[in-house]
Amino acid sequence: MALASSTSLCSPPLPCPRLRRRYSAAVPTVTASATTQRSDENIVIVGAGVAGLATALALRRLGVEAAVLEQGATLRAGGTSLTLFKNGWRVLDAIGVADELRAKYLRIQGMRMRSPAAGGRDLREFSFEEEAPGQEVRAVERRVLLETLASKLPPGTISFSSKLKSIAEQGPDGTLLELEDGRQILSKIVIGCDGVNSPIARWMGFSEPRYVGHMAFRGLAEYADGQPFEPKVNYIYGRGVRAGFVPVSPTKVYWFICFNRQDPGPKITDPAVLKSEALDLVRGWPSDLLAVMHSTPEGAVVRTPLVDRWLWPGRAPSASRGGRVVLVGDAWHPMTPNLGQGACCALEDAVVLARRLAPAASGGTNSIEAAMRAYEAERWSRVFPLTARAGLVGTLVQWENPAVCAVRDGVVIPRLVRLGPFLEHTNFECDLIEPTPQSPCP
Repeated sequence: MALASSTSLCSPPLPCPRLRRRYSAAVPTVTASATTQRSDENIVIVGAGVAGLATALALRRLGVEAAVLEQGATLRAGGTSLTLFKNGWRVLDAIGVADELRAKYLRIQGMRMRSPAAGGRDLREFSFEEEAPGQEVRAVERRVLLETLASKLPPGTISFSSKLKSIAEQGPDGTLLELEDGRQILSKIVIGCDGVNSPIARWMGFSEPRYVGHMAFRGLAEYADGQPFEPKVNYIYGRGVRAGFVPVSPTKVYWFICFNRQDPGPKITDPAVLKSEALDLVRGWPSDLLAVMHSTPEGAVVRTPLVDRWLWPGRAPSASRGGRVVLVGDAWHPMTPNLGQGACCALEDAVVLARRLAPAASGGTNSIEAAMRAYEAERWSRVFPLTARAGLVGTLVQWENPAVCAVRDGVVIPRLVRLGPFLEHTNFECDLIEPTPQSPCP
């Protein structure tokens, strides 16, 4: 996470070779040169992250094409991995990519909670099957998730090296996007999936995401001969610091450390320094955590500030503007990772918006503006409580007070926490989106 989402469209999008640059799932490449000419599009999605690619794929399965702009030269390769719960997997099922990913990643069977004291004193252990039947949890490499989504889109859908410079309303004609390389795109609909620091959200009047006082290290360990861990989420709770790790695949393990810090401080780019600082935070902690961290290539460690934005009713701007621009995922509702719902909610946004927007964009009776308002109403009632809850959970588990931590470790975790009720937020109904005959998916 960096400090790194109204007119009826009756005809299919016009091809625009000046805008689109070919995409290869294995090695994305740029094959078109920049141009200062203005091109027209029906729908442009800004950002080829999880939200942007899932939205493009969901729309395509409903018969609506969209162009995708990505500021990077390739799909995002960093970011280690994402933990997806059953609501995320339901969306991936709906858009036709879940089984391909399931074949690569381990299904997590439970959760183990420990204290760093005495080499890792056990506080509680959970089985998903016993306490949360039907739950599905897997950690997925971000890079592979993005490549899988992108591979289901037609060649040329994603335009790389396409960084947004400015955005301006053009009345009934749509919205004008100016890119850093001088290209201009007039789009009838713009979907902002441009992440936590979204320029589109800023243009729509949203406040900057709020730093919550915690930082996170994340890493992806590699075991060429096979990793030795059971398929469980491992949490270790200290005072003002917590850490954890989870097996991703037979050869990879994802880990994280969250720690309190008054301000984010300067950005660190030296991989060796990043890894060293992370190890210093948990010196003397359980040996299995330290072994995972030592098995991590230096280039596979990142450090990010944790931020969120609470969408207070009556105070936050609308998620859409004039039936022409709408936000999805982190661009609209950045949240802390304490519930593991950032990517899951972005995926939910994608299918809800696609189902609302596709009929209107295809010439249906409902207006595009009404479709965007319906999307916002449906999603706000879900993402606002989750954002607030994630923030509150983070505050509670990051306590430094010794007495409070003793109560947490001696009473709350061993006796009061119930996994089933705690994971009720992962319930999300999502029917399959069958590809339309006119838009067969690859």
